[in-house]
Amino acid sequence: MAISPSHSLGQIIGYAMELAFFEIIKDSVSDGGYYVDRQGPRPARNNRKKVTWVDYNQNKHDLDFVIEKNGTDEVVGIPVAFIESAWRRYTKHSVNKAGEIANALIPLRVTYQGHNPFVGAIVAGEWTVGGLTHMKSQGINVVYIPVPVIVNAFECVGVDFNFNEDTSTDDLQYQVDKWSSLSDDHKWSVVDNLIESTNPYFYDFIVELRTHLSRRIDRIIIIPLYGDVLYAGTLDEAIDVIHHFDSALDYAQSLDLKKIEIQLRFSNLDKIDASFTSKQDAIEWLELNKSY
Repeated sequence: MAISPSHSLGQIIGYAMELAFFEIIKDSVSDGGYYVDRQGPRPARNNRKKVTWVDYNQNKHDLDFVIEKNGTDEVVGIPVAFIESAWRRYTKHSVNKAGEIANALIPLRVTYQGHNPFVGAIVAGEWTVGGLTHMKSQGINVVYIPVPVIVNAFECVGVDFNFNEDTSTDDLQYQVDKWSSLSDDHKWSVVDNLIESTNPYFYDFIVELRTHLSRRIDRIIIIPLYGDVLYAGTLDEAIDVIHHFDSALDYAQSLDLKKIEIQLRFSNLDKIDASFTSKQDAIEWLELNKSY
């Protein structure tokens, strides 16, 4: 089935936005040992193009950006941020898209709550206040970029994307053809323009992202089902406590351990709570989270 020129323009804008936003996100976390995954072949996911993560209901979500701690081209790291981006030219489509974004990010945040990932949405175009509020009310950090900022970025190469519902199909197709005829260098100049012109809109978003990723553990609380509360200052100390708390608490060897509650408290007031039925599972989880 033929793709309408209006749809093609949306794809062109979305692609340029993705390239620009990737550079902004990558630069914002470049000093923390993080890997920013985006669409495109990657050995760690068998060179599949899409960035797909699965939630607790086994639903698959294709995302625009995922920030991983200790990730590489060959190894999938710990997911510490899930970020979506979207362009909508008309407000009538924005509310549904806001719901789609939330329906992807929130289940993933719950699924990977052991890592308490940052969730964000970068949206551009025409968006209703209700659509933006819907995302923000669920704890999604939102960047909103108005239509003129995007349109102006394309004007540097003579492409006019300031279309509306009354723009003729011929006029839309003319702009699509004009874009297709551009050299790669000219197309990249649009991306560079987008990076420069949208950067100011990212300020609060990047501050929140960096604060989230730079958090450090202040205290670890360990609660065996026996009822006593134990404390540790570091993950290594917590592992040692779990190895030895039977003798430290002077419990009889015949007393069964039913559950271990572990609470991590961070410098930015974030918290992660986890529950385990065995010492080994608790220790493995603490080892996995040593990146904090």
